Amino acid sequence: MIDLNAMIMFAKVVEAQSYTQAARELGIPKSTISRKISQIEEQLGVRLLQRNSRSLSLTELGSRVYENCVTILHEMESVQATIENSRQQVSGALKVAVPISLNQDVIATLCAGFLKKHPKVDLDIQFSDGNVDLIRSGYDIAVMFGPLTSSDLVARLLFERAMILVASPAYLRTRGRPHAPQELSQHQGILLGSHSSAPIWPLGTGNQKSLVSFRAKVCANSSTTVKQMAVAGLGIAMMTEAQCRRELQNGTLVQVLKECPIEPLKAYGLYSSRYQLAPKITVFLDYFARHIDNHESQQPVQLTPVRAVPRP
Repeated sequence: MIDLNAMIMFAKVVEAQSYTQAARELGIPKSTISRKISQIEEQLGVRLLQRNSRSLSLTELGSRVYENCVTILHEMESVQATIENSRQQVSGALKVAVPISLNQDVIATLCAGFLKKHPKVDLDIQFSDGNVDLIRSGYDIAVMFGPLTSSDLVARLLFERAMILVASPAYLRTRGRPHAPQELSQHQGILLGSHSSAPIWPLGTGNQKSLVSFRAKVCANSSTTVKQMAVAGLGIAMMTEAQCRRELQNGTLVQVLKECPIEPLKAYGLYSSRYQLAPKITVFLDYFARHIDNHESQQPVQLTPVRAVPRP
């Protein structure tokens, strides 16, 4: 296993672009850094740095190793911050934006538990039905569903849920069961969204992902309503497996296109990089990530509506 200290030294050399400067910042001899990086190269069997008397640059593989080193170091900082935060009583105002489509009973129960554990925090929870400008609106945290657009915000994964396509036996008897994703265009669908949402489902994963269109028979911004409409036989719906587990067990809903993988629904906690290690933010996100599953086992999750595809 690669020495963690050697990885820190390697990352510092890359950032400083100098063995001498890295040694000065770390407070250790330059010869120690040189020896440690040579050990990494020997262990991996590749050269990480191209260096001469005047310049220092990363090799192609060195760039990949550096990116992984940075990720690991950030995780270490996060773990350290979490430990330090657990030793202190956080306090102050905390403003959090949450999607209106996320089950509000779940969020209320979760936040009540957080405040009992951290009574010196004053919590401001706002439910929003659109994207939130974190900085301009003064939020400390915004909970959002992926996929995320690139930004300067830091994103922490809070939870992910398996997604499936379901329909009632009555609907399938009447309209037939689809055997391939392309056949969904011939079926009625129940769309989670608004009047501006596109009637599409993202099917497949990775490079095999594609957007499949369908005819939206019903459109609703509540996944509970979507489930009820599916049970009533009005069409096929895409839902979390957890939300319709009871209906799958009692046979009021059945899964369709089981062989077609769907990327899981992912929820993230976003915050500004300028507050990266703020105790109240770290503690809230830690609590949210640890307890959301327990609360959701009692209440079904609400999903984020599919946004409309921008028109050219």
